[in-house]
Formats: sequence, structure tokens, C-alpha cells
Amino acid sequence: MVEPFGISLLIFILIFFILILAGLLGLYLHVAGFTLVEVLLLVAFPLLAYFAALPVVGITINGLTRGIFGTVLATAKVFDLPIVHFGRIVIGVNAVGFFIPTMITLNMLLHKRIPWKQFCLLAVIIAAVTYLYTFIQPGLGVVVFLFTIPPILASGIAFMLRRMKGLSNLNTALLAYAGATIGVLVGADLLNLHKLANHDWGKPTLVSIGGGSILDAVFLAGIVALFADFVFRNREENILGRMVRVLREAWPR
Repeated sequence: MVEPFGISLLIFILIFFILILAGLLGLYLHVAGFTLVEVLLLVAFPLLAYFAALPVVGITINGLTRGIFGTVLATAKVFDLPIVHFGRIVIGVNAVGFFIPTMITLNMLLHKRIPWKQFCLLAVIIAAVTYLYTFIQPGLGVVVFLFTIPPILASGIAFMLRRMKGLSNLNTALLAYAGATIGVLVGADLLNLHKLANHDWGKPTLVSIGGGSILDAVFLAGIVALFADFVFRNREENILGRMVRVLREAWPR
């Protein structure tokens, strides 16, 4: 039997570790070319949503993994927005898993921060690959098997496009994020929408685009794509050194 103090200490350490990682992620996003609003939407807002769902789910030492995964599902349900009714099935979208990556990607495209042709090519490839790694699981919806493959592939293709096309000004971090998240959304949810709508769930069910377990997949797809981009870019541009310089400049003297 674990003492309540030990449980509280473990939760505090876990949250502190998550906040440190979130800070480093936010710093990299800033260095990589994301705007302040995009950094807040990608890091701060999802974290606040996850932490807000913690009291609903609850975390214990014996069920830590189940509790964390349950937090994702609880968060998804809170931000689900129903749109269309099909008998006992309701199709909707998720504010976190659908609107955030879609709005950020559209903003990048409209302001020409990423090229349309390269983005469309990358998104189609990632959607096709993601579709091959998805299956429907009762109680969860669409599940992405080996979810790290599509985002890593997105980062690798983004670098290949920059070198093959001679696009020295192409921001691979922005392209990899957009291609990975939109590709996963399309490949996991939109291409499986007919299966979800026709599946016998046994009760009235909300099918949420970007929600359920896909919320986790979309969020992690963006994170993994950016991490892979960091590894690739650091070999050429010393991104780590730029992050250290930004920290030194921001540190009060």
C-alpha cells in the first residue's frame, strides 16, 4: 500500500517533468519558426486541457498507465463538438485534435510559410501510410498502430524535398508538422469515417474527427515529427546551440 504522500510526490514529479519538456518544446518551436500564438496552441492549451481532465479520471500508482490514457480520452470527450446525426451515430469534430492542427496549417499555407505543392504531396503520402496502420477497436474507435512511423517519415520527406528541389528557404519543421498532423487526421479519421459510421457500436455513439484515441495520435504525431526534424536539422544548423543562445539572452542578468 503506497502512502498518500508518496502518490502526491510522484504526481508532482511527473507534472514537473512534463512542464520541463513542454518548456523545451516551446523553446524549440520558437527557434524553428512557429509564432507565439502557435506555440501556445500547440503546448500550453493541450497541457491545460490534459491537467483539467486529471481530476475527472484520477491517477493511482496501481493504474498509472490506465489513468494517463484515460485522461486523454476524457479530454477528447470534453472538447467533442457534435455536427451531423446518422441514426444512432453522431459525427463531430474535436476542438483540440481537429481545429488546432487545421487552423495552424491553414495559417501557414495562407501566409506562404510552407509551399502548397510540397504540403499536399507530403500530406497525401502520410495519409496513405497512416491508413495502412489503423484499425477499429470497440470502445476506442480508430487506433493507429506504430504511430511513430508516419511523423518520422514526414520529417524525412520534408528534408528530401528541400534538398531535391533546392528549396534552401523551406522550413522543414513547419512542413513536417503540417504534413504529419493533417496526414494522420485524414488517414486515420477521414478515410475510416465510413467504417466508423457503419460500425455497430451497440449504443448511440459520437464519432469525433480528431477525438478519441486519435487526439493522442495527432498530438504525438506533431511532437514526433518536430523531434525528428530537430535531429535532422541539428546536424546542419546546430539548433541546440541556437536554443542555448536564446535562453542566455532571455535569462535576467
